[in-house]
Amino acid sequence: MKTRSLLSLAVAALLAACGGGAADTPTQVAEKYLTALNKQDFDAAKKLGTEKTVAMLDMIAPMMKMMGDAAKEKSGFKILGEKIEGEKATVTYRGEGKDADETVTLVQMDGKWLVDMAKEEGGDTEGGDLMNLDSLMEDGSEVIEENGEVLEEAAQ
Repeated sequence: MKTRSLLSLAVAALLAACGGGAADTPTQVAEKYLTALNKQDFDAAKKLGTEKTVAMLDMIAPMMKMMGDAAKEKSGFKILGEKIEGEKATVTYRGEGKDADETVTLVQMDGKWLVDMAKEEGGDTEGGDLMNLDSLMEDGSEVIEENGEVLEEAAQ
């Protein structure tokens, strides 16, 4: 009898370890996505997004890579909350040193939560300031300007 109980327990543990567990929550997906972006690991971030998100990352990645370390987030973030409405979720977070909360929008597709960087009707980009193109372009312009000044000084 003891052997049968131990065997049942072992089989249950094996099934759980082999992926029999539940899918990631929106908060878990958002946390993995934001962490990947902070590390500029765009391949990992793409695996967590919809087709629209992948397209946006394909557009943003070369700009951020050109900017080098200046584009990397130097601070972490803290997840503040999660709101699920059917197959859509919003995860609120705050970046270290930031004064305002930001959000990541996710949609559920085939039982998995994916980051969705679709445009809102108001024209703003969802996904927080890590994905705000205006902010990236501004940062990129500053880096280009600084590098230009260094080159001018070196040429003199």
